[in-house]
Amino acid sequence: MTNNTRLPVFLLTGFLGSGKTTLLNQLVKQPELARTLIIINEFGTVSLDHLLVSHASDDTIIELASGCLCCTIRGDLAKTLRDIHWRFSRKGERSFDRVIIETTGLAEPAPIMHTLMTDITLASKYRLQGVISTLDTLHAAATLDRHPESQKQVAVADLLLLTKTDLQAEPTPELAQLTARLKQLNPTAQIRTIQQGNLEPQALLSLDHIEPQQSTIPLRQWLNSAAFSLTSLSDTVPGQLASLSAPSTTLGQNDPNRHNDHIKAHCFTLPQAITPARLDSWLNILMQLMGSNMLRVKGIVNVVGHSGPVVIHGVQHIFHPAAFLTAWPDADRQTRLVFITYDIERETLARTIETFLL
Repeated sequence: MTNNTRLPVFLLTGFLGSGKTTLLNQLVKQPELARTLIIINEFGTVSLDHLLVSHASDDTIIELASGCLCCTIRGDLAKTLRDIHWRFSRKGERSFDRVIIETTGLAEPAPIMHTLMTDITLASKYRLQGVISTLDTLHAAATLDRHPESQKQVAVADLLLLTKTDLQAEPTPELAQLTARLKQLNPTAQIRTIQQGNLEPQALLSLDHIEPQQSTIPLRQWLNSAAFSLTSLSDTVPGQLASLSAPSTTLGQNDPNRHNDHIKAHCFTLPQAITPARLDSWLNILMQLMGSNMLRVKGIVNVVGHSGPVVIHGVQHIFHPAAFLTAWPDADRQTRLVFITYDIERETLARTIETFLL
């Protein structure tokens, strides 16, 4: 199966009661999302709207009126994904064009992302297209304070959806503070507000999480380093590195350190080209020493001997195979590296870059 025929997978996360199922109920009504298979990684009965659901003979399979399909996971996710091609075939033809996986509210997304990235059979059939995380605006701040799982769901997302804003008469300072906090945790993600689960399908279908070289979105939009504000690291790496940190906010109460957020976002630019050997050594060091706390790494790298950039993307200790592009998207040839980390300070990252890349 070629890259062009691999099926897109969307991972839907969000803490308990954040509106994931309400969102799914609305999405499956849209004609653009017909022929979508939904896998619900939840215990208990499927809670999708009964008006949309008709039970099939197999009690773990539910067919939606829109033509979407739904499967409650009772075993290993990898096995489920391997089986659904033939399990949901009709007259020998696959009956779905994409997959949405809804995780449990307490789940960390990284293990599922690792499965899709490292399982050879699954990687030949599926392509992780986007990670979406829902947040209940009435309780999200407290949830982020108390539950590291919620912070990690935010950190790896490509799209953050703020739900239940319709229960507030008008925008509140708390909503503005929450939005600013989310930008601190994950500056590269899109942030949108939705009411009663209503989201236009294109907002989902236009995501591209892991392989921007095959995407219609611009490479720099995928990296989104413009979301960071330029600051100086002269005290850490004199005269060599320009560091970009997450954008500052005028909301004094929104300092992420005040909330005990362990997750921080950083971006570095390097003007000079990097040798392949140095890049390999640096990536190996990151995986060995900081892998579990390196929630996400994205980069456009100027590598010696290559006419175009090398695109890297990692989730914790797992890196997707590097993509070697034939040309740069514009005249800027600088290496840009974006990190979202758990309990890793900016200065620590800067030292690894200075030691292994410069």
